[in-house]
Amino acid sequence: MAMQTGDIIFMPGGPAGHIGMAYDERTVIHAQNSKNFHKEADMQMDGGNITYISSSRGVLMFCPPWDRIGNADARKAELQRVADAVAAGATYGIYRAIRLAIGSSAFGPDAYARWMKYRARYEANKATPANFRNPGHEVIKTVTCSEAVIVCYQLAFPLGEAPFFIRLDGAHALPKTLTTWLGANGWASVR
Repeated sequence: MAMQTGDIIFMPGGPAGHIGMAYDERTVIHAQNSKNFHKEADMQMDGGNITYISSSRGVLMFCPPWDRIGNADARKAELQRVADAVAAGATYGIYRAIRLAIGSSAFGPDAYARWMKYRARYEANKATPANFRNPGHEVIKTVTCSEAVIVCYQLAFPLGEAPFFIRLDGAHALPKTLTTWLGANGWASVR
């Protein structure tokens, strides 16, 4: 199955795995220590061989149930705008990654307060996207791989719009926590 905007990709490896999101059918956006939250071509050259991030060994891809909403194309475009806004100012935080395993991944009062803060920042600058690059105007300043993807979905979809609004605390959600949530909330696993 071809990758489409919004698919969430779990890549095995390391102690917790890694999360990315399909920005479009040819591009993955993900947060890494050395490259922050960035776009990367799905197709890669590896020693003269062509490989794909989205279909590498052990990769799981979760597809949102776009058929449940009537305006899927507009919602995908908004998800891309949010991803661009987050990527413009967010840096990868290694200490933030350590924090993932501490605390609850449930979407509780602390997660709600952070979501409101990020939402206010996004709404204040979305008419002038170049502002997200300026210090003090970032949607979120520091992210982990799973947190960046969770925040993108939380800003692109209203709080009550299940299962598109990911009801997890991104500050404490490991990649496997996210994949477990997706599987339990109607997202199709295609690998």
